[in-house]
Amino acid sequence: MISSRAILESAFSPDPPGAPLPPGPRANLWPGEPVDPVEVGGAPATAVHRLWRARGHHPRPDGTLTSVPRRAVPSAGAAYPVQWHLVVPPGHGGHLGPGRYVYLPASEQFVRRLEPRVPARPGPVEVVLTVQPGRTFGRYRHRAWPLWVADAAYALEALLLLIPDAHLPADWSDLAAVRRALDLPRAAQTAWWLERGLVPEIALARIRLPLAPYLDEVASAAISSRRSPAPELFQQRRRFQGTASQDVAEVARQSGQSWVLGADRVLGWARPAGLDAGGYARLWQLHREAARHTYSLNARGHGVRGVSGFCTPPAGSPPLVHALAILENGADG
Repeated sequence: MISSRAILESAFSPDPPGAPLPPGPRANLWPGEPVDPVEVGGAPATAVHRLWRARGHHPRPDGTLTSVPRRAVPSAGAAYPVQWHLVVPPGHGGHLGPGRYVYLPASEQFVRRLEPRVPARPGPVEVVLTVQPGRTFGRYRHRAWPLWVADAAYALEALLLLIPDAHLPADWSDLAAVRRALDLPRAAQTAWWLERGLVPEIALARIRLPLAPYLDEVASAAISSRRSPAPELFQQRRRFQGTASQDVAEVARQSGQSWVLGADRVLGWARPAGLDAGGYARLWQLHREAARHTYSLNARGHGVRGVSGFCTPPAGSPPLVHALAILENGADG
């Protein structure tokens, strides 16, 4: 984490990101043996499939559809960089044979990676979250790191809801440990990735599953029905409101996103004071808290949209790193 500290600190620079860069592919097309996740994958693969399969596409303000899929897990601002992997050690005895698997959103299937096929030691099944950084970096440049953590945190908390007995090992967010679980190099070792026809992925977090995992169908139904209100809905609500509250106005100001002014209320999280190892852990903690609030509020019929991309505010304002814009009883969007 020490080598990443300067990069993390620069994410909050007031410098604008600049013109967009080509984003690259939405997901890697990993070569491997296809596996149907619903029929033979058991609870872990089925949970990933329910959380990440496309449910139509996000609309533009004029009603036409974009190419961005709608998913049960919201993007917290990073343009859906999360990629899902499964690690099945030998001796597991579940539905999937030993190996390392990757979910391919385009075909809505898992594939068993060709190299290496089998993890070295017996142990529990793990779900591993990586991010494919190109789309986020192409849009946000130096502001990308907190956004990668945000999107991964929302995905992690959704999985913990669907598989209640899942838990996080002590080193669940240690970058080196997560890479070892997948037997992958650093994203910076681009030659390894490009030689295989892939773009780099950053391995961020791993979730350990129980011996006999089961799906919480109530949580699954609640998350599957979740929708983030579109910014246009907030803008429409603003026409019928008076002056925005101080908290709402501050989130809109620091994020530079005027649609937030239509929120009924906001929840905000202050930026960690420093982004050393402790600050990085806090970055995960606050985004996980935001994700839990999102799913809880959605389940109670409220519309919730994450707000990211904050930069350094003028002196005198506590700097924010993430917020939730909330529409009371307004989940459509």
